[in-house]
Amino acid sequence: MAKDQIEAVVRRNIGAMTIATALGFRFADTVVRRAVDQDECRDAVRARWGEKGVIDLAMVMQMGRLFPMMKLALDYAKACRRVTLDGRQVDVIKQAA
Repeated sequence: MAKDQIEAVVRRNIGAMTIATALGFRFADTVVRRAVDQDECRDAVRARWGEKGVIDLAMVMQMGRLFPMMKLALDYAKACRRVTLDGRQVDVIKQAA
């Protein structure tokens, strides 16, 4: 994935994302938030990448949560690491709960 796309995702800047990145981001975001437009977004993913794309994105979302949970469970989550792209720090913008 291109570094500018990683930065756009980390900053939640949909305007800076490619169409494909924005679709993947919106799908993950709707699933995590259990948003009402989740079905519509899933259908858009399915239309672009097929059922395999839906499955791949669902697996990636789950795998992305595995490592942090393992660190917490094993008591290794002592410090947050900042995202660094091209030698510069990028602030992570988190969705309000």
